[in-house]
Amino acid sequence: MNDPILGRMMNIIQEGGVLMYPIIVCSIIALANRLIEWTMTDHPLPDLRGALAPPYIQPTPPGDPQPNPADKLTNLHFARNKYAPDAEIKAIADSLARWLPDNADKTVAILVPRNTRGFALAEELRRRHIEFTEILRSSNATRLTAGALGNVLQALSDPKSPRKLATVYRVWRRADREDDYWRPHLEKAVELLKKCTHVETYLWPTPGEDWLDTLEWNEEDADIHPLLTEFRILARRWQEATILPVDQLILTIAQDLFHDPAELALCHKLALVLKRATLTNTHWRLPQLTDELATVAKNERRFIGFSSDDTGFDPEAYKGKPVITTLHKAKGLEWDRVYLMSVNNYDFPSAQAYDRYISEKWFIRDRLDLQAETLEQLNHLHTPEQLDWYEPGRATEQSRLDYAAERLRLLYVGITRAKKELIITWNTGRTGDASPALPLTALMAYRDTVQ
Repeated sequence: MNDPILGRMMNIIQEGGVLMYPIIVCSIIALANRLIEWTMTDHPLPDLRGALAPPYIQPTPPGDPQPNPADKLTNLHFARNKYAPDAEIKAIADSLARWLPDNADKTVAILVPRNTRGFALAEELRRRHIEFTEILRSSNATRLTAGALGNVLQALSDPKSPRKLATVYRVWRRADREDDYWRPHLEKAVELLKKCTHVETYLWPTPGEDWLDTLEWNEEDADIHPLLTEFRILARRWQEATILPVDQLILTIAQDLFHDPAELALCHKLALVLKRATLTNTHWRLPQLTDELATVAKNERRFIGFSSDDTGFDPEAYKGKPVITTLHKAKGLEWDRVYLMSVNNYDFPSAQAYDRYISEKWFIRDRLDLQAETLEQLNHLHTPEQLDWYEPGRATEQSRLDYAAERLRLLYVGITRAKKELIITWNTGRTGDASPALPLTALMAYRDTVQ
């Protein structure tokens, strides 16, 4: 084995001439250190050789209360298959389906370079009924809270819709979905509300025209009538509150729907967001404000809430349950098994002539980065005497170098998130012409030399 890092780290340590103990290096640690070494000495672009630098990761000594796992090269796997994007998703889902039944006591994460890949994997796991959690743009708890409020606002925006009213009832009684006794009652009440063609006869009936009085009940449905009566009181209260400013309306609804302090705090934060939206969009009414909430509920905008996922994610709380997250959000966290996805030259370019970049459009003249070039021109306009110094393409080149350096560091972060097992895959991209990222190719060659 001719490897400068492994050789250096497996030497006998001498302190004052006394042999202490041999350092046994984990293959994952060696891989991360090799990425540093390759970047500093072998990267083809000298401008990128400073993207990573020592110190190298040192293994724990014998007797440490948190020892390194046993070194097994089988814990490090490069998927050499040439996957199409969809095939990569299915391959990882297949791997999880095989691994999870026998590893309920272990943690596992799938780290993606972009949210869109995480969404695609989440959809595949849902289709297979594999339970998972994800921390992408907004946490699941944040989206559920925003979604519940959004459903109420939708019904208030369209007060004649029985379908939207039935959805609000489902939100109000959402805990019933987990109860074997109350679940059938929930579904029955929802179906009844959907068939209420004139909502006003339920919420605001005139004497002798109460929709509830027209319903026939049997013994099994005895508990539904009082719930529908209670829900009517709430719905009236919320309709009457629509004359309030939107932030006060949100807080009025929140106190009836939520009890958890984190949920109530999040509702207050969402109320302030909508209040600010009305100040900058004075023509907005409930439909537009509902759409604003939907951007959070549908994970289309990053929104930091107050759940544990937002304030301090703990991988140990999700043993046996895959966690999908981006490489950026994985910083500081560790899992027993880690999948690194999409390690190709599109998501991890190295400023080579054949690389393409997420922020750049192929049809722009000379393949310039418009954002970088525009900022460079604005900088020169700020200093008129430097106007003649602007050179088209220079800002694009620097932007690519900066991005490639950031992706190298991100790849290092991803590798070091794994405690015991690491699986790295790549795909050919949307157009089918992407290749393995340059540092991945180097690491695969390194892996072959130490087997």
